[in-house]
Amino acid sequence: METWLFFLYTRGMNSLEILAPVGSPATLEAALQAGCDAIYCALPTFGARAYADNFTLEQMKEVIHRCHSLHVKVHVTMNTLLFEDEIEAAYQQAKQLYEIGVDALIVQDLGLIHLLHERLPGLCLHASTQLSITRPDQIEQCKKLGIQRVVLARECTKEQIQACIQTGIEVEVFVQGAICISYSGQCLFSSLVYGRSGNRGLCAQPCRMPYRLYKEGEPVDFQEPYLLSPKDLSLIEEVQTLQNMGVCSVKIEGRMKNREYVYKSVELVKKARDGFLLDQKDRKELKAAFNRGFTKGHFGQKRGRELMNMAAGNHQGISIGKVLSQRKDRIQIKLTETLHQNDGIRIAGLKEDFGCHVNYIYDASGKLVSQGTAGQKIWIPVSSKVKIGSSILKTVDSQLQKQVDQIIQDQKRKLSMQCHLSCQGPGHPLICQLSDGSVQVSCESEVPAQQAQKRPLAKEDLIKQFSRTQDTFVQVDGFTFDLQGEIFFPLSALNHLRKQAVDLLYQEKIKVQPIEEKPYHVACTSLPLEGIQIQEGLSRPCQELADLRYNVTNSYALACLLTLGYRGAMISLECSFEQTKALIEAFEKRYQTSAPVSVWIYGKRRLMLMNHCVVNTVCKDGKREKCALCHQHRFTLKGKDGKIYRLLGDAKCHMGIFESQAYDAIDKIAQYRHIGVCHFHVFFLDEGPEKRAEICRRIALCDRTFLLNLNG
Repeated sequence: METWLFFLYTRGMNSLEILAPVGSPATLEAALQAGCDAIYCALPTFGARAYADNFTLEQMKEVIHRCHSLHVKVHVTMNTLLFEDEIEAAYQQAKQLYEIGVDALIVQDLGLIHLLHERLPGLCLHASTQLSITRPDQIEQCKKLGIQRVVLARECTKEQIQACIQTGIEVEVFVQGAICISYSGQCLFSSLVYGRSGNRGLCAQPCRMPYRLYKEGEPVDFQEPYLLSPKDLSLIEEVQTLQNMGVCSVKIEGRMKNREYVYKSVELVKKARDGFLLDQKDRKELKAAFNRGFTKGHFGQKRGRELMNMAAGNHQGISIGKVLSQRKDRIQIKLTETLHQNDGIRIAGLKEDFGCHVNYIYDASGKLVSQGTAGQKIWIPVSSKVKIGSSILKTVDSQLQKQVDQIIQDQKRKLSMQCHLSCQGPGHPLICQLSDGSVQVSCESEVPAQQAQKRPLAKEDLIKQFSRTQDTFVQVDGFTFDLQGEIFFPLSALNHLRKQAVDLLYQEKIKVQPIEEKPYHVACTSLPLEGIQIQEGLSRPCQELADLRYNVTNSYALACLLTLGYRGAMISLECSFEQTKALIEAFEKRYQTSAPVSVWIYGKRRLMLMNHCVVNTVCKDGKREKCALCHQHRFTLKGKDGKIYRLLGDAKCHMGIFESQAYDAIDKIAQYRHIGVCHFHVFFLDEGPEKRAEICRRIALCDRTFLLNLNG
């Protein structure tokens, strides 16, 4: 019995959840074999990685069963913004996931959060990092919406994380993977410039594109072009610190990444959580799997070059040598690390990096070999001219791929079991109890024990038979016994009992509790919202009005904000006129009151909000202390496509990227009034007095109310 109690005790020693990204069946197996405690994945719709190999609902049911049988939780991302014609479909999908046993939904859209909280109160909801949560007061609002866990913004410092933990809510923190340079959920760059919404899973990644910085219209002399591309976050060596702080879950980014990245990331996070130090081999393999350079990010107060990799926006692998010479279609390399046949490399040093798979390796004498080792000079074929002295980066490690594939193929994760076998003697059944520390089942043999005629059944015999679980999801790691008298059972009876017990345990592990669905009964009352709101520069707009940060794209989101005490809300810049009309009509029909919304009609729209300053990093020291350069001079970014963007920071050194030309919908005021919009937003960023007067005159001509306000 001591073994049994020790087993139950050790189950709770490592309470920090390791949450792994899963974008395909292959990465699911990699995450499981590496030892994750939970996974996050998505269906084809409403997940913020539309290009991942997402699961169908039927596949998701199988994923949930497999994971639950191994005591692994499944969180499903439904973290896109939803338009009015999508909200009901999203609700039905959430309900279906609830019915098949999902452990939690990760949600961004306030309307969906509100609707699920009201109608499916038992469904566990996690606030997506897309909600940009960094402060305790935001968490208090989340609590009112039934949120059980918040995924904090990657901009959070150690002190901010600690403050959020003090609210008592579950806190989840990213520890490995890509960083969005914009506050998540606050990036409209891809949506407004390229027609692919990052808030809807279609990000074109403009942050990974090259740009040139201009000061007063003149290019700044700076050679590195990836001015918006951050390094990848790596807080693996801070995992125990986070655990001691009270973080409940550490999350690995990467639903679009390959299986070796998922495997190594989970493996090393688990290693760190369990108190082991990462060695040089660990770090190399992690870099080889995927990296843009590693940073401790805002958690470590990293700024400027410590945060950014402005030389490249793609996977950097590990450096393995330099080009010594080139003869026709072959280059000679002096290796500093091992290179294997079928590895992938990138040759850095050209205007555009050149990459290839290494199909052939020749030693110094020209002999074909399968690998080259550190210190060796080798030759490999290439298809283009290469600059002598260029660095060689290994970006695909074929040996790591083989290693992970072999592990997935040969090692199947099992659920550790304790088995207790008891029998009161001849004439009584054998009782088998299985427990994993959270679920326990009990089965008894269909035939009673016989009186042993020769050798009685020994404990060793029972251990041998009940350990035969190779083709199941369990592994028996400990036995206890309570056996009376000299008993005997046929082997067939023992095998049948073992199978019965394992099958019963599986059914218990995948059992789903009945869901509770409630009707939606929320009364919304609203005061009239009328007039023109003019925002001057980066000043905060009216506090009673939920601004663009709240991403209002459907009527339930508006209702949600009204229940939280706001007087009204600005409609998201991602909403078209027709989508705005649908939102207003649905709101007025459901709540029998006018929709208190505001629509943006003029101004340079903010495309990104960053806790990073391009200007200070390029033109100064990156520390963002006593700078104000962006207010002393006019700075712009220019992309390879020729498009130009304005840079301007606020008082807290949060850098905004704005359109260079103002969005202008003044001529649509009458159309908006026709569908029930009576409040409009005007934003002046850097317009001079004459331009501002011109805009006000145009609005006055289009809107009599504004004219009366001016005259009054």
